[in-house]
Amino acid sequence: MKTIGKQSLFWDVDPNEIDEKKHRDFIVQRILMFGDTDDLKWAVDVYGMEIIKDIFQKNYQKMDFKSRNFWCFYFNLEKEKCNQMQSTKKRGMFWRN
Repeated sequence: MKTIGKQSLFWDVDPNEIDEKKHRDFIVQRILMFGDTDDLKWAVDVYGMEIIKDIFQKNYQKMDFKSRNFWCFYFNLEKEKCNQMQSTKKRGMFWRN
């Protein structure tokens, strides 16, 4: 089995249980959120940039705002998708303008 990125990308799972075909979306999401340029290069070599872009577009809502904004810019996607906030929080009862 090939090495799938650094152990630090998969801190919560056993890396020996990860299958690069079966768990493709999971692997790419982790690389897009926590990886570095070496991890991205590995993903491009294994999956191709179009697959990575497709996985991002399917799963961008699961990403933090900073990562989502970067990859929207990188993939040249529409601004509305990039600027969406992760969630809206209801103001507390003691919040004042």
